[in-house]
Amino acid sequence: MARRKKWPVEYLPNTEAWMTTFADLISLMLTFFILLISMSTLDKTGLSDVSSSFTKAVSVLNSGQKTELQIIPPIEMQKLISVQELMLAMRQNSHVVLNNSTLRHKVKGVIIKDRLYLRIPDAVLFDDGRATLKPEHKLALKKLARMLAIMPGRIRIQGHTDARMDLSDGPYPDPWSLSLARAASVLHILEDEGVSSSRLSLVGYGPSQPISTDATPFGRGKNRRVEIVVYKE
Repeated sequence: MARRKKWPVEYLPNTEAWMTTFADLISLMLTFFILLISMSTLDKTGLSDVSSSFTKAVSVLNSGQKTELQIIPPIEMQKLISVQELMLAMRQNSHVVLNNSTLRHKVKGVIIKDRLYLRIPDAVLFDDGRATLKPEHKLALKKLARMLAIMPGRIRIQGHTDARMDLSDGPYPDPWSLSLARAASVLHILEDEGVSSSRLSLVGYGPSQPISTDATPFGRGKNRRVEIVVYKE
């Protein structure tokens, strides 16, 4: 007849159980130190390769706001992405470049039919009835121009006014002349900062292409603008 076990059952302590936890700890520490050694010996070329691989894997868009240099993907990558993706990248890059400048939140990027429109209200850049750029915004425009210089595609500067502008005190006889002169002022900044003249074109639309109503001051303010249009042929 089998003997009955005493209740409660007494188990002897396992004096070697701590070895499992200790072995796991040693393995984790060994892995940690191997990573430290490998990171400390990673050269500049290795870091560049990792960065390039990560950029290609995630997107063509900029991953942050730490730099404004070489934000556009290289030439070989531009052949692999769509025009829409390229324009999205350019719009984001323009926001990065103008951050902490006098034109921050004043330049609106709009993509229409695979073209990027960087719209700047005329009241921001010019005095009423004038086409001379305000000095406080020239530095911001130069930063934008240097970014455009490394972008692909063609660039057209478009000047727009509204039909109710008072030009009696200015040197321009009509809104068409004023819109063209304002576009030319912006174009000269781009050309001076390295944008090839072969990529640039100029047009003054006057009041012929409104984007809002002319019945209200707010609508007329939106219609009076300069647009930097980036597009690929």
